[in-house]
Amino acid sequence: MYDKNSLIIIITLFILMLIINQIAYSLGRRNVDVENAEMKSQSTAIQTGIIGLLALLLGFTFNMSLHRYDARSSAVIEEAGAINRVAMQAKLLPVEIREAVFNELEAYLALRISLSQVDLSNPEQRSAINKKVSKSQANLIELAQKELINPKSLLIANGFYQSLSSMIQIENKRTAMLRLHVPEPVLFLLFGVFVTVGGMLGYNSGLGKKRPAFPTILLFTLIVLVVFIIIDLDRPKRGIIQVNQDSLHDAIVTLEDYKAG
Repeated sequence: MYDKNSLIIIITLFILMLIINQIAYSLGRRNVDVENAEMKSQSTAIQTGIIGLLALLLGFTFNMSLHRYDARSSAVIEEAGAINRVAMQAKLLPVEIREAVFNELEAYLALRISLSQVDLSNPEQRSAINKKVSKSQANLIELAQKELINPKSLLIANGFYQSLSSMIQIENKRTAMLRLHVPEPVLFLLFGVFVTVGGMLGYNSGLGKKRPAFPTILLFTLIVLVVFIIIDLDRPKRGIIQVNQDSLHDAIVTLEDYKAG
């Protein structure tokens, strides 16, 4: 499902709800020979229970997607802080290696920012940039290892190496979080309940031989808008709602300050 366009999903859901609503409405109108009041009372009770289940599932699913969005936002801030710590440690390195480290760190940060601007639906471009990121990480590790064999700067090099390892771990964590989504069975269950609600509304309208068309369409519209927000929150770098990358851009200024000082 995550490879499908969000608009196609919600439009399909909206049309399906309208179709089921119409079918259920027709079935409700045919039940003229039954105790209409008793059947309508039972049907209304069932409808209330399904709407309660819908509210529960909506709250649960929305909370899951919002939690993942918050976690991705925190990961960006965490990564920016890790890069700043590497820059702070690099400032203590000997002059002959410091410039090479800062140049490589600037290139690494530029790659991370450019990667954050690439849509997840473009795996080829992301893969190419990820290879450059890995290469830049390897270059930084190589520079740190060169200093680790220098007894005069062993403690400083060790601190730099530790902060570098932390930066790489956070980058791996942030990359892995992009692949975490609300499980598809949960979304399918949610969609199934949506369609069922549409059917129950239509059936009850048929029993009463009156259809409140505008309120029904308004309800369906609100439902698909909530679905759109849930899917959008759960699709980093694809939808309207994007994780703020300002922390990485602020890290550029911090890096330049450390390098100039």
